[in-house]
Amino acid sequence: MIATFDSGDSGSRSVLRTAALPAVLLALCAAGCGVVRPTVSASRMQVGETADDATKVGIVLELTNPGRDEVELVRYDYAVVLDDGARYEGVWSAQRALPPGRTVEAVIPAVLPSASVGRASGASGGDGWRIEGTLRYRDPQSFARILYEAGILRTEVGFSGSGAVPSAASSARAPAVNP
Repeated sequence: MIATFDSGDSGSRSVLRTAALPAVLLALCAAGCGVVRPTVSASRMQVGETADDATKVGIVLELTNPGRDEVELVRYDYAVVLDDGARYEGVWSAQRALPPGRTVEAVIPAVLPSASVGRASGASGGDGWRIEGTLRYRDPQSFARILYEAGILRTEVGFSGSGAVPSAASSARAPAVNP
């Protein structure tokens, strides 16, 4: 940025190059870094409907808001991988708010090859799955929210988890959790 000022002596103007841009960026970062981030961890997999070639699974996430303000969850970007290499990449709209001081569960879907899920759940001890992803959320502070809406500030938190692929029968006995 360039600022001009009148030196007061001969009416001439001097050009002062300022470090205003870095100062503004630092202020924006401070506004975005001051909020308490939610935490996300993947706790288990639920095996759902199975067709001839595809099986729907759900990854159960535990979401915790350690802050004092409600946090609006926006979107999950994630990849689920089985030990045999079968992979699902997805984007899922969160469409919920995370209450302050609470832990809640959410389920994000994936569709994997039935043969891979069947082999994994039938193995002794169960073959494994893992997930890695990010959760985007809107900061409850008004200034940070304006920056988010303008596309300047992206608040997100990473998550990961792993476990054994359950059999369809054990998943059927587990309580259903809706996203």
